[in-house]
Amino acid sequence: MRILAASSSKTTVFVASASSSSSSSKTCASALSYFKQKQKHFSSRVVSSFSTTNNNNNNNNTNNNKRRIQTMTSAQQVRGIELASSSQRTDLTVVLVCPQIPGNTGTIARTCAATQVPLHLVGPLGFELDDAKLKRAGLDYWQSVCVKVHESYDAFYKYWQEIEESKRGRLVAFSKFGGKSHCARGAYKPGDWLLFGSEVSGLPENAHKHCEATGGIRRIPIDEEHVRSLNLSVSVGVGVYEALRQIDEKGMEVDVVYRPQYGAEDS
Repeated sequence: MRILAASSSKTTVFVASASSSSSSSKTCASALSYFKQKQKHFSSRVVSSFSTTNNNNNNNNTNNNKRRIQTMTSAQQVRGIELASSSQRTDLTVVLVCPQIPGNTGTIARTCAATQVPLHLVGPLGFELDDAKLKRAGLDYWQSVCVKVHESYDAFYKYWQEIEESKRGRLVAFSKFGGKSHCARGAYKPGDWLLFGSEVSGLPENAHKHCEATGGIRRIPIDEEHVRSLNLSVSVGVGVYEALRQIDEKGMEVDVVYRPQYGAEDS
């Protein structure tokens, strides 16, 4: 009987005589011991290699985060306004007050990333910022979208008041109780902050008062016979794009005719 044991550098051969059962047993035991030692050595090398790779990845992530923070700080100083990234707009901001559903907030983050509009969150939040649903919906864009998380509405309002008056802009609320249409002519001005309330309780009373005193309260019309309200992420999308349309076309007598992105439009 012949038993082969392979290694990276050489092939070890164990030979057992067929006429001796005790000798054969000893040789088999030796072969088994050899294989166990090789397996243990290989496993330790794999674990060591994995740990080294993990550490290198962590170090690379840390260095990338440091560079990103330095870039953000530089951009904020140059533009004179607090932004998550230098590519963001300075003429519109979205504020979510006490959002409760992570999927909605993640989707809104995606909308803000697509439109380059800064996002502020006002607590208490109904989720953790590392929630899995939030990650799937939009957390990939978080570092370039979310400017600040405020502990409460009072903390946010104090933050807003401390902004230089010429750059502060107005507070514009969106509510089903608003008396003005979201798409009324001249509803938005450069620098506006669009406030959206919780999916459960809406905006707090003092937020209504502050918005009424500055930019007003807007309402997106719906047929309430069939639905009670729009989804928060849908409301933000409607509000943001209408505000951008008016801000970008402000001062023009006629609507802007946008050039088709992919060839001529069908007549």
